[in-house]
Amino acid sequence: MARVRCTDLQARPTAFLDMPSRTLDELQPLVAPFETACQAPRAAGRRDGPPRTACRLPVSQHCPLPTPAERLLFILVYRKTYSLQVVQGHLFP
Repeated sequence: MARVRCTDLQARPTAFLDMPSRTLDELQPLVAPFETACQAPRAAGRRDGPPRTACRLPVSQHCPLPTPAERLLFILVYRKTYSLQVVQGHLFP
């Protein structure tokens, strides 16, 4: 299966529209609020209650979805297709 990357799809507007059912212009304004919403629970505190003071929990260097746009695209494609996790793993390695 082919690997899906947000940067690769940006050059092909029709293919980009096929994947998450959104145009690139519709996706870009969603990236910043999406990243803020994803980081908010991590910044607020630990699951056992006390606030985080020492570490920021950055995205790992080895993360297969390194940018917020990649993570948002992954979720939107999943929500559109409801594919098996194995398929998502092949599309977004």
